[in-house]
Amino acid sequence: MVRIFFIMFIFCTITPPVCRAQTPPASIFSLDLGYTLTGLTNNGWGLGVSYEQKIWDYLSVKGGFGHMTFLTSREDVYCTSVHISLFTNYYPFRGGIDKLYIGIGSGADFMNYFGDGELPDNSADNVIHITLILGWKFLVWKHVMIDVSGGYKFIAVDAQNYKTILDYIHPGVHFGIGIKIFL
Repeated sequence: MVRIFFIMFIFCTITPPVCRAQTPPASIFSLDLGYTLTGLTNNGWGLGVSYEQKIWDYLSVKGGFGHMTFLTSREDVYCTSVHISLFTNYYPFRGGIDKLYIGIGSGADFMNYFGDGELPDNSADNVIHITLILGWKFLVWKHVMIDVSGGYKFIAVDAQNYKTILDYIHPGVHFGIGIKIFL
């Protein structure tokens, strides 16, 4: 029995990331490839980033920014959008920003239409939404974690010009898997 404890002690000393619990991160920076995928599937491009910071033991604030340019469903009409969001996440089980979390936040998408097709009189549009999220973050490497989440996005202020813009904003139920990097 003493040999087993001695071997486990040596193993934990040699490979600390495997045997010792890692300290939960206090901040997380991540790229959001959802904008890239949405842009590419609509003959465009996009990129999003987010930053989450622990403010109290069980509470964090997360801000996001995204930009996307894509072809709309109307012929020769493009849309460029800027997205900003702010979330508050509650972590009931630990003092860090990992494990189970419940979040609520709001975001806004500011869109501008351009191109050679039939443009509306007012080429700007705004969509404001409120999102509820339930997720789980877990560490996979020293500075990398996986974020599995699901939620629901409510549209609070609708787009005025093209109702088909909701195909790109994606209201309703969401599921996702993200890779987060922290330092």
